[in-house]
Amino acid sequence: MHNSATLNPPPIPTQATHLLDAIKAFKSSVGDDLNDDELTRLLLISAALPTEAGFAFVSYCDRNITLSVPPQNLADWYPEKGWISQPKEKAAQAIAKKYELTLCEPPDAQYVCLDCPNPHHHLEFSNKRETIILVHPRYLKVRLFLITDNTRSVKAALRSLPLCPNLLCDLSTLYQA
Repeated sequence: MHNSATLNPPPIPTQATHLLDAIKAFKSSVGDDLNDDELTRLLLISAALPTEAGFAFVSYCDRNITLSVPPQNLADWYPEKGWISQPKEKAAQAIAKKYELTLCEPPDAQYVCLDCPNPHHHLEFSNKRETIILVHPRYLKVRLFLITDNTRSVKAALRSLPLCPNLLCDLSTLYQA
């Protein structure tokens, strides 16, 4: 016998007004027994997630969320030889400094085609342990949780990564023309 309450996803807690906080709160409210695909589907079905600073939820995977971004003109990102444009790079440096993160510009593909004249790059913001934010003209990825320890059940114990409520607003400057 099915309980009708189990067929409806839990609501997003009302105190979470920022997109990142809403997703963290939702994940906490459903527990750890959902895989990433199930969690993504529930978040999409709930339709209660706010959009913020032009970003909207796409998926949750491996402690990261992927967000959609406003439409971009790739010429604003890659004016020459696939590297990030100077205005975007300067804005990214300011964000990295504000949040005390390291900034790097790795290529989009691990194995760059030697015949490809202009491999594109993206922006990565990292702390001392791992990448926290990945900025690409087609999407944005933000890490929400840190692994604190592996439990005996092989599930990782997660701790919420403290993120400033203004983070998405600051990152949105990279997506403005």
